[in-house]
Amino acid sequence: YPLPKLDLVAIPDFACGAMENWGLVTFREVDLLCDPAKVSVGTRKRVATVVSHELAHQWFGNLVTMEWWDDLWLNEGFATFMENLSADALFPDLGLWNMYVSSDLESAFHLDGMRSSHPIKVPISAAEDVDEVFDAISYEKGCAIVRTLWAVLGPDAFQKGVQVYMDRHQYRNTQTSDLWKAFEEVLHRGCRESAF
Repeated sequence: YPLPKLDLVAIPDFACGAMENWGLVTFREVDLLCDPAKVSVGTRKRVATVVSHELAHQWFGNLVTMEWWDDLWLNEGFATFMENLSADALFPDLGLWNMYVSSDLESAFHLDGMRSSHPIKVPISAAEDVDEVFDAISYEKGCAIVRTLWAVLGPDAFQKGVQVYMDRHQYRNTQTSDLWKAFEEVLHRGCRESAF
């Protein structure tokens, strides 16, 4: 994380729910503040995933962000993946990864099979069309694609690919093709190294 500090602020009745401003993440009170000893497991899960999602945006969306809205899935798909992976690692007792696979991932596949589905990269030609891509396809299908990369490549190669992508494009805008190039480079490097 390149900034010297990161603040999380609870705002009463914050209309956005949560917002990943770089260095200052704002949340509706109920999405940040809870006493784990006094709240339900459902509340703990919600707070863990919302906070993890917004923190993931410090990298996926702030340090590196999409060039145009048609690549929104890069921000939201990665943030949703990291939300589940990191929150599950921090709070294994909540079973967040299993919940994601049995609920959200299944929902993403179901939505993707409907006529109303769309590719994760959607042409956006007018500002008024932007809101339409903030949907379950960008978040959940995007996450499913990232999760598939992670599962197929393995955690180490996946992390190397993401590191190449982040290092190459930090403080810049990016497109889906930039992500694929980073993974291709890591995979080709791995193939050459394993040949010896």
